Amino acid sequence: MGLSQQPGEAEHRDPDATQSPHENAPDWITPELVQKTLETWQPYYSYQLTYRDAIAMIQHVGSLLEVLSREAGK
Repeated sequence: MGLSQQPGEAEHRDPDATQSPHENAPDWITPELVQKTLETWQPYYSYQLTYRDAIAMIQHVGSLLEVLSREAGK
């Protein structure tokens, strides 16, 4: 599950999605960063975001920044 999930579907989420913020996350994603991401974005969602959602958000932003920096260097 993840960000594409529709509101009201939270009760069908994967139970593992609420695991520790650092499990299965790259080393550069700290528990503090995950928590800050949840605090920042939760007000904009009608369903409860999970640690897995926050980690996906962080990774996607990281990928975007990587592409932008690579393009800027050309």
